[in-house]
Amino acid sequence: MAEYPNNSHSAREKSDAAGTPDKKLEKVVTGAAKTRKKSEVRKFANIFVPEDTENVKSYILTDVIIPGIKNAIADVVSIMLFGDSGRIGSKKDGRSRIEYQKFYDDRRDDRREYGRPRAVGFDYDDIVFESRGDADLVLDQLESAIANYGIASVADLYDLAGITCRNYTANRYGWTDIQSAKVVRVREGYILQLPRAVQIG
Repeated sequence: MAEYPNNSHSAREKSDAAGTPDKKLEKVVTGAAKTRKKSEVRKFANIFVPEDTENVKSYILTDVIIPGIKNAIADVVSIMLFGDSGRIGSKKDGRSRIEYQKFYDDRRDDRREYGRPRAVGFDYDDIVFESRGDADLVLDQLESAIANYGIASVADLYDLAGITCRNYTANRYGWTDIQSAKVVRVREGYILQLPRAVQIG
């Protein structure tokens, strides 16, 4: 009788784990690194300001400006053709006009808002580096981790800076792309301005 390989979930996890090397990142900074709490303004910006400004521009243009211009043009045309009494949405002969299209449009807008998932991230402290070289080195190592493993976690960031992270959740949040990341000068030294950390596992 032929011997078939084990196909259970735990056996597949063990074979997957045996095939991929463990990701363990070590401290790479030579100077001191410390954490600091994010300012209230930065926390507010991370929550309410979307990272993809193209989506905001597109929303403002297609859902606010263009419908406003269309309504203004329709009002001008109806006033020119019918006078002030023929204005769209005004009362004629004491009767109100019911616009069923508006109910349909409102319902469609609600569905679009409910269907759009909100990006939820992980709030972690900034790491302040003594030198720009250390900050650049950590950023390069994070990019290498993403290139090699597909992800880099917040815990990896802390490991590279030589800071102990006591929050286990930092292993579950991170990045798959940090092309927009940059080193920024602050009063105390240098910090990494990274995209919002998302759930990775």
